[in-house]
Amino acid sequence: MDSEDEIEDNPQYKGVPGTIILINAFNDSNLTSLAHVVTCRVVKQYLRSSKNNCIGVCYYGLKNDKASSLNIQDVVEIFPLTVPTVNDFEKLQKADISTYEQATELKISDALKLCNKMFTDCKKQLLSRTIVILTKLDIPPTKSDQKPSCSRAVDLASSNVEIKIINIAEENYNVDPFYEKFLIDANGGKDIVLPSPVNDCEAIEKLIHQQSHRHLAVAQLTFSIGEGFDIGVGVYKLLVQNSYMKSTNLARDKNTVVTTVNKTMKVPIEPIATCSHQMDIDEEQPKTEVPLLKSEIIYYQEYDKERINFTDDEKKSMTNPFGPPMMKLLGFKPANLLCKEKWFLKPGYFLYPNEEIIEGSTIAFKALYQACIEMSVVAICILCTRVNSRPNIVALSPCSNPLGLNVEIGFNVIHIPYIESIRNLPVPDNTVEEILDEHKSAMINILNCLKFEYKADMFENPKLQTQYRNIEAVALSEENVEPFKDTTKPNPEKFQTIRGDLFEELFGPFGAVNLKRSVPRNQDHNAKKQKLEDIDNKTLLERFEDKKVNTYTKPQLINILNSMSIPDIGSIHKLNKNELVALVYKHYTNSS
Repeated sequence: MDSEDEIEDNPQYKGVPGTIILINAFNDSNLTSLAHVVTCRVVKQYLRSSKNNCIGVCYYGLKNDKASSLNIQDVVEIFPLTVPTVNDFEKLQKADISTYEQATELKISDALKLCNKMFTDCKKQLLSRTIVILTKLDIPPTKSDQKPSCSRAVDLASSNVEIKIINIAEENYNVDPFYEKFLIDANGGKDIVLPSPVNDCEAIEKLIHQQSHRHLAVAQLTFSIGEGFDIGVGVYKLLVQNSYMKSTNLARDKNTVVTTVNKTMKVPIEPIATCSHQMDIDEEQPKTEVPLLKSEIIYYQEYDKERINFTDDEKKSMTNPFGPPMMKLLGFKPANLLCKEKWFLKPGYFLYPNEEIIEGSTIAFKALYQACIEMSVVAICILCTRVNSRPNIVALSPCSNPLGLNVEIGFNVIHIPYIESIRNLPVPDNTVEEILDEHKSAMINILNCLKFEYKADMFENPKLQTQYRNIEAVALSEENVEPFKDTTKPNPEKFQTIRGDLFEELFGPFGAVNLKRSVPRNQDHNAKKQKLEDIDNKTLLERFEDKKVNTYTKPQLINILNSMSIPDIGSIHKLNKNELVALVYKHYTNSS
């Protein structure tokens, strides 16, 4: 198979993640109410983020009177798998399980069957399929339903559907053995760790968001380690952008969403007329515009008043000379050469093996991971995640358990800056005074007080967030506005251990700001002028010989130049400080 066939056979990873939340209503009513509140918060967050992610909500363990004998029993669908809307949120918020009768026995197979049907009926192209079950693991399904439930979990796992259980409970308890077997079957026979009980609303919400986004890959690529040796990897973006900002263009008169369409037209070029009769014929012929096909678009670049034309394929090959989206190993560098500051030039990714592209990639990935740790090196690679994206030079740093995830091996993908992105800080000419040990310890103490566990969504604009919460309450018909915690306010308790005297020695006193007093126009300025004229000639000579004239202020430099009586000096008040210093160096030699 040639390279062209391999490029065409590369799979296209498109679509949005789909998540179905199953709430066990057969549990304690308090735990069911907690799961309902958490699900409402999750759906509200989906509405805030304005993502196209699909989500569906169902209850199981309740008798569905509206279901016929041929439909799925003991499962209530709140809203199907779709992009949530305000109506879906209101439907979920008004859902009252007390209006339904509890089922006589617990069944999970029917709920999983409905989830499979929801995935099939979804009109969106799904990139990932995840089922999140909110339940307590003490009551197993009826014996007649245990084997069908495990069989249904195996079928879903073979269809690339992830089943995750969040253990909602107030304290530790004895977990029924069925759920351990059920999770093993849902994970393809792999060993699993039973989820710990959690009872906090925010913690449960964080787990649901984590499970629904963890398999959303930026790209699925081929990692070329050497000639004829490739492995499959997935490039993941662990931090999900959480923002309210989404601009939509609306029509002024109808207030409807405006959509724009770009249409490229081609016009026939008028031929050169050989005679006046031919010119009259050409002018009479109508000129029609014909839609231009994408294959007919030609790009050009001007060189010396001449246009060099390029086709679309030639432009793509010049933009990305490495071919299709891929990752290529260039070499290795010591890990200590990669300073921590370079990590924040651009948000990085997380690299993990993918068995679906090339079987056996995990073994080679583990060997590369172990070699980098033992030799204390980082891998330097070329990364291109899209066809039309520019290749970037990245470094692969081995890591484990990123952001608290249950991932044993992986690489942090760190973007290495180009030389144009680095600037050298100017070094001052004057010598730095000796730094005392007390000042060093004070600065270390200040830096330790400023350290904290940073997260990307910690600091938000409090004014905008308050406005958004008010608009959200009106849109969702809520009486109470959800409170917002202002994380931008300083915390004075963190700085109680800092010595005030050392702080003032380092940064100076920070008292009340003195207001500038207005001065009458007719006031005599002799006092200020006398202060500027009192310049010590001995000090001026020492600073001139040590090349430290720039330590004078701009008014003092103007006063020095005026005292020299320099002919034809012009207006020196419009000059900047560097120009004034240069004039002092130039004319002070002659005057002395």
